[in-house]
Amino acid sequence: GYYFADIIRGAHEAAARLGARLVLRVSDYRPEDDAAHAAGLLAAGARGLLVIPSWTRPEHQSLHTEWIARLPVPAVLVERRGDPAGPLDALDRVGSDHAHGVLVGLRHLARLGHRSPVLVARTDSPTAEAVRAGYRRAVEILGLEPGLPVLDSAPEKPGAGSPVASVDELARLVRGGRTTAVLAHNDEDATRLVRDLAERGVRVPGDLALVTYDDEVAALAETPLTAVAPPKRAVGRAAVELLTERLAERVSAGGDGAGEPRRHVELLPTLRVRDSCGGLRAE
Repeated sequence: GYYFADIIRGAHEAAARLGARLVLRVSDYRPEDDAAHAAGLLAAGARGLLVIPSWTRPEHQSLHTEWIARLPVPAVLVERRGDPAGPLDALDRVGSDHAHGVLVGLRHLARLGHRSPVLVARTDSPTAEAVRAGYRRAVEILGLEPGLPVLDSAPEKPGAGSPVASVDELARLVRGGRTTAVLAHNDEDATRLVRDLAERGVRVPGDLALVTYDDEVAALAETPLTAVAPPKRAVGRAAVELLTERLAERVSAGGDGAGEPRRHVELLPTLRVRDSCGGLRAE
C-alpha cells in the first residue's frame, strides 16, 4: 500500500548500504497469518525480523502477540507500539510520532485562525488510533474548542466514496458555523472528502480549510492538499540500522543476546503547506 511502500524503500536503501539482504513478506492485513509468515522467513534463514503486525482493530494486539514475544532472533517493531507493560513494550521499535504530527497540523490551522477543527479519520489501523488520540491531546494543548465530533472516513464498502453520514455531518457543521477547518486521515479519503463536500456546496479552501495526514498523493489532488508527512523512508532506514546493530551485538556477545538497552525511536512528521488551507503556500 501507499504508506508502507516508502518504509520498504528506506529499509532497502539501508540494507544495501550495510551489506545486508532484505526479504519481504506481505500479510494483507490478516493478523492470523503474521506468525506463519515470520516462521517462513526464519525457516529460510532470516537472522532478524522487522515486524509490522497486521493489527487493524484494538483487540488484535492482545490476540496476536505471543508469537512476537517468542521470536528466537532479534526483532524491531516498525510503526507499531506494544501496549504499556505488555510483552511487546520491551521490544525495540522505530516509528513516526503521530501525536506530534497531528499537533503540527492543528497548530498550522490554529495560526490561520481556525479554532474549531474537526477530525475525520479512519478506524482500521494503529496509525488511525494514534491520529485520533493525538487529536484529543492537541486540542487540549492548543486550547482549541473541545467536544466536536470525530467523524469516520472509511466507507463501509471499498470504492463507495466517503461515508455519507460523515460527509453530511461535516457539511452541517460548516453551514452552522461550528467549524471552518478539518484534519483528514488519510490522503485518499481526504481527496474523496473534498469531492463529496463540493457536491454538497462546501468548497475547499473557500468554505473549509483542510489538512490531510499522510502526504502520499496529497500534492496530486485537484486542489493540492496541505499535508502532515510522517518520515516513512527515514523510519525504514532507522529500523534496519537498529536491527543490524542488534545482530552485531549478538555476534560480539557470543549469541547470548546481551547488548545495549532496548530503544523506542520516534521520528517527527513534518508539514507540507499547499493550497487547501487558503494560506501562503510553501513547499
